[in-house]
Amino acid sequence: MQKSTGLLIVRISVGNTARSCACPPLWRPFALAFSRKPCNGFTDMTTEKDLAARDSARNGDALGGIAILGGSFNPPHIGHLRLAIEVREAMGARIDRVDLLPCAHPPHKNAAGLLPFALRCEMLRMAARPYPWLRCNSLEGERTALSYTWDTLGIYAEREPGRELFFVLGSGDYSLLSTWHRGLELPRRCTLIVVPREADPEALVRVTRSLWPEAETEDGNPFAMRLPHNGRVLFLPIPRLDISATDIRRRLLEGRSLDFLLPPASATLLEKHRAEVIDCWR
Repeated sequence: MQKSTGLLIVRISVGNTARSCACPPLWRPFALAFSRKPCNGFTDMTTEKDLAARDSARNGDALGGIAILGGSFNPPHIGHLRLAIEVREAMGARIDRVDLLPCAHPPHKNAAGLLPFALRCEMLRMAARPYPWLRCNSLEGERTALSYTWDTLGIYAEREPGRELFFVLGSGDYSLLSTWHRGLELPRRCTLIVVPREADPEALVRVTRSLWPEAETEDGNPFAMRLPHNGRVLFLPIPRLDISATDIRRRLLEGRSLDFLLPPASATLLEKHRAEVIDCWR
């Protein structure tokens, strides 16, 4: 590890490849967590296929990982893009890309008022176009069943063998994981990245231990915790942008400006489909 003015230079190894990444001060605890190898601190390891695939990707040297940012994206806004950028910069060489994953049939939300899946995907593709590492993955549109994260991660493991998966979620959703379909088992298939609303790692430690009583911080670092079955959760503090899709929908219906709330491509498409959008959101 090297130091430079205002930045922490962290040497990150991905298999046999090592790269140096400059890390802003806000990410230092997060980067330090990644500079250490995961510790197999739990004894209840299983030999199930999903655990084997996850650990093989985590320790492999062939391919970079994928960070997955899911949601309804109704509509996509600059908060989503900013989060994708923050994750990309924080993860550095550990990942090759960030996937924006729109849900087709959300199990926890009322589908009424949800824009057509194809339109949401089109907005995401247009918004992601300037960033070669960012893409919209429409795989959930291929399914008729509810969009359960557990099932989606299984499809990723089949289609992207050898890649470590990182699932990004907010602290609100994280605290409700026990209500998700197989939510507490998600670390079997991915590493969780939790974005807190406020920079209070101790609160996230408490939430984590309420979900998994066996969870332990890694070497006293509250920004990384070890979970059962060699799972991991990382806490990524980022600057907060208080932008709400609910508020954007309300503003559009009221005829108010959406400037600097949406990517320009999203705004253009919403205007192009204005009659359909208003009918859906009204």
